[in-house]
Amino acid sequence: MSRVYVTGSSGVLGFELLAHLTATLGPDVSGVARRRLPRGAGRLAQIVTPDVLWPVWLPRDARGATIVHCAGLASPRVPFESYADLSRREIEPQVGFAEALVARGWSGHMVYVSSAGVYGDTDDLPIAENAPLNPKSYYALQKMVTEQALLQLANRHGFRLTILRLANAYGSPLAGPGYGVVSILLDALRTGREFKLFGTGESLRDYIHVADFRTAVEQVCTLKLPDRITTLNLGTGQGTSLARLVTLVQETTGRTLALRRAPLDSELKSSVLDIRKAHRLLGWQPRIGIEDGLRLTIEAMSRVG
Repeated sequence: MSRVYVTGSSGVLGFELLAHLTATLGPDVSGVARRRLPRGAGRLAQIVTPDVLWPVWLPRDARGATIVHCAGLASPRVPFESYADLSRREIEPQVGFAEALVARGWSGHMVYVSSAGVYGDTDDLPIAENAPLNPKSYYALQKMVTEQALLQLANRHGFRLTILRLANAYGSPLAGPGYGVVSILLDALRTGREFKLFGTGESLRDYIHVADFRTAVEQVCTLKLPDRITTLNLGTGQGTSLARLVTLVQETTGRTLALRRAPLDSELKSSVLDIRKAHRLLGWQPRIGIEDGLRLTIEAMSRVG
């Protein structure tokens, strides 16, 4: 087993992966981030560096390392003035990171955590990995462009690349009140703050518990996939409407949400991922449904709150 580095390991998903991979794969796993790990991180290894995307932190003898790449734009709510602004601030540094790794002699395995948002709107559900890409936000656009750049570099330089198009991950007690709709709903219940439901709330989204995400990434890091370059959807293959999620959160907590409905000019289309490829190649399938996932999330948040 080669060394594993998790970039962005002080963030929500990065920390979850670092803790899980250390527990399952052993001491050859290290995080890489600008900040130190939170208290209670135990013996997790962390490389603290002012610039994660300038890989002088990678030892020369780790040329075959697996890099689980979570560092980068974490929120779809970050504003950008233009595509040029997005490219300068987010895309070019990401591409430069991969180019610098290759220049440093690295030729290992890049696991890039992308987003199901690259698919955009579609009527063809569930969405398979070969579906057209049609990003609707700057966040999804930078994921798509970075994917394409990594594909070009992997083909040119021969390193292994696995792109993970992740659905809506939830369940980490580290997630702040603005991290995804589940956290937003639970924070609204806790504070009494009003939750605004736009439109009917009937369009479907795919929600994956962070524990299932961690297990999938572990499989990607340890199994030899048949192709050097692979793209996989990570979700549940099941859709849950926001209206249903609101009901489930209230039922699970026994509390009533301060809910206000607001009109929406046009309803968002549904997004549910086809996960059969991940099951076929990894032997993986999600084990935590949305009802159990919400219960586990609430329990985890109560322990840290």
